[in-house]
Amino acid sequence: MILTGGGTGGHVNPALAIAEGIKNREQETQFLYVGVRGKAETVIVGKAGYPLRYVSSEGFPGLRPSLRTLRFVVRLGFGVLQSIWILFRFAPQWIVATGGYVSAPIIVATIILKTLRIAPTRIFLHEQNSVPGQLNAVLGKWVDKVLLTFPQTLSFFPRNGVVVGYPIRTSIVPRPREIALKNLPFTVSNGRQVVFAFGGSQGARTINRALVDALPHLIPHRDRLFIVHGMGLASSEGYNAVADTEGRLQRMITPEQRNLLDEFYYRQDYFHNIADVYSISDLVVCRSGAGSLNEISRLGIPALLIPKANLPGDHQVMNARAMKCGGAAELLFEDTILENGVVLEKLEGRLLADRILRLLGDRERLHRMAQRSTQFLRKQAVERILSELYEDHSFDNGIGYHAEPFKPLLSNNRLLQLLSRAYQRSPEQYDPVVVVGDAADVVYYRHRAAGLLSHKMWQDRNLGVKLIGYTRYHEKIPTLLHMLSDRTPAGRIQRFFGGDFAEVGFIRRNIVAALQVLNQIDPDIEASLLKAFEDPYFEVRAQVCRAVVHFGPLLVKRDQWFEAMKNGINDRCFEVVVEAAKAMGEIGDDARAAGELLNLKEHHFWQVRDAALKGLGRLVDRDIIIPSPSLLSHINSFILTATDFRPHFSIKETYRCLQNSCNQKLGAGREELDPRSFSEHLARKR
Repeated sequence: MILTGGGTGGHVNPALAIAEGIKNREQETQFLYVGVRGKAETVIVGKAGYPLRYVSSEGFPGLRPSLRTLRFVVRLGFGVLQSIWILFRFAPQWIVATGGYVSAPIIVATIILKTLRIAPTRIFLHEQNSVPGQLNAVLGKWVDKVLLTFPQTLSFFPRNGVVVGYPIRTSIVPRPREIALKNLPFTVSNGRQVVFAFGGSQGARTINRALVDALPHLIPHRDRLFIVHGMGLASSEGYNAVADTEGRLQRMITPEQRNLLDEFYYRQDYFHNIADVYSISDLVVCRSGAGSLNEISRLGIPALLIPKANLPGDHQVMNARAMKCGGAAELLFEDTILENGVVLEKLEGRLLADRILRLLGDRERLHRMAQRSTQFLRKQAVERILSELYEDHSFDNGIGYHAEPFKPLLSNNRLLQLLSRAYQRSPEQYDPVVVVGDAADVVYYRHRAAGLLSHKMWQDRNLGVKLIGYTRYHEKIPTLLHMLSDRTPAGRIQRFFGGDFAEVGFIRRNIVAALQVLNQIDPDIEASLLKAFEDPYFEVRAQVCRAVVHFGPLLVKRDQWFEAMKNGINDRCFEVVVEAAKAMGEIGDDARAAGELLNLKEHHFWQVRDAALKGLGRLVDRDIIIPSPSLLSHINSFILTATDFRPHFSIKETYRCLQNSCNQKLGAGREELDPRSFSEHLARKR
């Protein structure tokens, strides 16, 4: 049989666990592991002793056409050709794929050969997460069986899906502390509590850096602690786990502190005998991938989970929430901060240290968490998988006892739709917690939105900006202001298509809109809005005018804003002129504002004249200008023709409402006139 899947240990280890089960049942079975060179399988499979072959493959970049898409197609195509050659030479009876882009070439090649009736090989695809990855979601429809960890995933594969659980290697079993310590390259004195921190087989930048930053806060407690740190195998151009961690230790830890580290801190890139480390651990700090959580659950270890946000289906967060709701884990979320002018994801070391010390200080709670941890493992997953491979029906692989413990998280786009509609309905009463219905979920949604701000794709950052506003994450206002004023030039390709800065115009416009939804104004925000009114993109300038309308009462009698809106009325883009005219009605505090608006009575665009009348109406409502025959004469001179394709021209409606409001203030025809303000008249007409 062929095993395939990789990229991370979370994909490799289930395949090895299944192989162990088959080997115990049929010792003569021949195995071949197919992976991608330089990934986790290179180390883990080699250590396990299985023969390994490499093919070409690359992660799916998404549906948006790009050079990465072309490269993906080329590499996948070459990998399929390599896989066909492997299939002809090895002639497997079964293929067991455990996901990741690594498994795509061999699955595609097998499907092609089966379609041509050349190969009778059966394909089994194991999906570890509650929401399948993009390639698994497509390829799973063509394989013989999809083996699922979570019952929720059945909806994606109603025809060939079956719930079996997560296969764990037989080596992952609890061992007596004394025996486990003999197998480890360090010693832990009696009475010390052990914390095992790792970020999966490849490591996690956030966890590695946070743990290093936490060490100075943990040193005073070194007599009762021992920290075991699995840094990870990642060694790409973007991130080298070991080099980055060692460099941070040199920068963040003083020589005096480094002399104390050996007493209570040990680090290593990867632990092949991870069961021994688990067996001595009182607390595990890690991500919340299915593999790590199932291993922790099997051994019954309390966990402090730091889920990775914005993964498909938020499966890590869903897993972590399940463990937390069951009392087996605590959660910490990454935050997005502004550091040295760069937006990045980070977890504060002091916060991590505080949570570790708080948990270790409550031994009764740790004991309860350990007991409840074992409830999150579906027993005998390997045996259930073998029953599907051999079709002996030795297990009833049904849904399980908890198919949906709580409502699923909303996707970013669905959340945006929900919150934006609620805000549009009632801005004054808007509260994201009320709309979502769960304060804890809103906390996560805020962190998830902030995480988008560090993404390379501007579309992701744009979505994050909107969600920062609608979730009212006020703590991220400084980051938004930095992005609003950031003038880092766009890349060459973006500039070729008219782009100006890395933070594109849409993002800058939506930052201003988010500040309105956040409903907060202070000197820093005001200064940033004034600067944004000089933005080269007209939609940003127009949005600033809308923000002026929103914050109007707080900006009255500010000469700088009057001058800004005066300049806006003379802007080269009529959309800006329209919004500036409306804003002048909100912040004008003397006859100068009326004069600027009256000058627009013969403007070429009827929308500008309409906005000027609305601005004048607000000045009348606010008693800034006193209606008089002279004012009415000026108003009557407005050109009311419009190319507005409606039975009633809106500019004429605005004109009549303004005229009625002025007449009311003059006292003319009080008995006949509806005693309403200009705004009320206009709203009634609308």
